[in-house]
Amino acid sequence: MKNWYSQYPPYEGNEPYLYFAFAEADRERVWDIMRLLLERGCRVWYNRGNAEGSEEILRRQDRYMGASLTMLYLSDEACRDPNTKSNILVCQKKSKPIICLDPDSKDRSLAMGLRETIAHIPLYKLKRREDLENAILHAEGFSQDLLGEPVEQEGIGEERVLSRLSLVFCALAVVLAVMVFAGIRKAVSTAADAQNSQDQAALSDQVTISDPVIFDAVKEAVGGGPVTEDAVSQITSLHLERMPESWEDLAFLPSLKDIWIPQEALLGDEPLPEGDYTIKLSGGGA
Repeated sequence: MKNWYSQYPPYEGNEPYLYFAFAEADRERVWDIMRLLLERGCRVWYNRGNAEGSEEILRRQDRYMGASLTMLYLSDEACRDPNTKSNILVCQKKSKPIICLDPDSKDRSLAMGLRETIAHIPLYKLKRREDLENAILHAEGFSQDLLGEPVEQEGIGEERVLSRLSLVFCALAVVLAVMVFAGIRKAVSTAADAQNSQDQAALSDQVTISDPVIFDAVKEAVGGGPVTEDAVSQITSLHLERMPESWEDLAFLPSLKDIWIPQEALLGDEPLPEGDYTIKLSGGGA
């Protein structure tokens, strides 16, 4: 919802509250998170607009330092926003509990200056609202003391009605589709059986990649298609988003010559793969 921050001001009371840290550029993207928190009665404080004057700056410092928990929407915009980044670094230095919300699979911990021990919630893996609610409300450091009275939100009732109507229409559409296709079921059964046989054959040819970092890179290399023996045998270059925990899965890639890794990986002490590979850095260099 646009301009939600003008309707739901930051919590200014003295009871336990959560500091929601996000860049101004992300304020519309974080609405689903904020709405969930408001519906559950979570007391939320956040920076709204630029601080005017030294007194307001000091007041805001007291607010985010006084929060029982900091929740950070860790995006590229947050990493570039000096206010968000400085606030997080201060909270981290003071050993304040922090939870990071990752909007995608990109690792921004180094860019934000976060320790590896900071808890992360992968939003891109949570497809249902129930999963999101469970992940946030049961995250390490999230206390029930943060919850108070649910906030009545404009338009939420209408959204729920529309959602329920959509479900009804979807159900009717499914029933209609079943009735239409029931008459031609016998005609397509042979083709369905043949397709099932092909699918089973494809599954039997699947390659199991255990490391998630290498799996994501292999999936991208095969164009999002099935990870079969034939597909991985054609891979000559692999682009990794971060360093994997193990290089053992490279044994499934007989034609692999080039491995691209993030530049920041050189700052760590992770071992490089053994073998006749050319290691290249994302952004240039080898």
